[in-house]
Amino acid sequence: MYKSLKKAVVLALVIGLVSVGTLFANGQDEGGSGSTEKAKPIFITMGTAGVGGMNYPTGIAMASVWNSNIPGMKAVAIATGGSPHNIDLLRTNDADVAVCRSLEAYRASIGEDPYPEKMEWMRSLTGGLFIDVFQVVASKASGITSVEQFKGKRIVVGPVGSGGEVDARETLKAYGLTYDDVNVSFVEFSQGMDMIKDGLADAGILGVALGSATMQELMLDNKVNLVSISDAALANLKQVNQFYMRAMIPADTYPNQPKAVPTVGTPPDIIIVRADKDADLVYKMTKALYENLPAIHAVAPLLEQFGPNLVLPQDQMLVQYHDGAKRYFVEQGWLKE
Repeated sequence: MYKSLKKAVVLALVIGLVSVGTLFANGQDEGGSGSTEKAKPIFITMGTAGVGGMNYPTGIAMASVWNSNIPGMKAVAIATGGSPHNIDLLRTNDADVAVCRSLEAYRASIGEDPYPEKMEWMRSLTGGLFIDVFQVVASKASGITSVEQFKGKRIVVGPVGSGGEVDARETLKAYGLTYDDVNVSFVEFSQGMDMIKDGLADAGILGVALGSATMQELMLDNKVNLVSISDAALANLKQVNQFYMRAMIPADTYPNQPKAVPTVGTPPDIIIVRADKDADLVYKMTKALYENLPAIHAVAPLLEQFGPNLVLPQDQMLVQYHDGAKRYFVEQGWLKE
């Protein structure tokens, strides 16, 4: 009888252990991942621009979308010096994706000055984000009404090598001027705006998104004017780069701006990635962005442009689509094979 009882106890223990093991396994299966095996971490670093601009919060929003929609994704957005810096970060594999001006990415891809080599690995993970324009401002106290009058004046431009600084250099050149002709300060655009407001600078050529909050603040006290870019200057700019185009800053974009202001536009900004980045991963990243557009649009009104309408045909893009992004766009019918 004792032996029979001992066998019964052992059998009960075995059944109990099996049951607990089964329940534990089922509990694991019912977790958020739906699998006993966690997704392998995917670390992504995204280059943006200065913390005071629109590209930085755009990067944060995109990283958040990827983290929420791609299992294992651990994306982080970092502040950088802008498009040229971002290109170099991708070149050295210190960043995986980045916000970039199409025109700057194109210059790098063909090895145009200041880029020392052809960066043929450059690809686009998205269609256009938004259309960029040049924004030139001058304090009313300076009496400046044209870029021609910048000679000898205190001018603020972006950090050396930033996209805004490239705009400034080429704009001055279109009017026959160089940095030697002006008293130039290379600063973050938010600092440059403060210098203009405080009377420490007369004018600025600012690499900032159209309608940005900091530009709204600069124009609020009615002490600053937007300065137009002439047809002759545009013609000179187009000799430097054929992709520059006439654009307008619409009336009432800013306080105390009752009239539209002629300026220069550039092809839309994009998200760049290396051609050797895994196509399935890029597909998922592209898909996540376009299936969560409200999260990106919420960053700023300008980003409401981001969507299918700026997924341009390949022959209209200055940078080729990555194979993963192209696959998603073709599936959606936004792009032909």
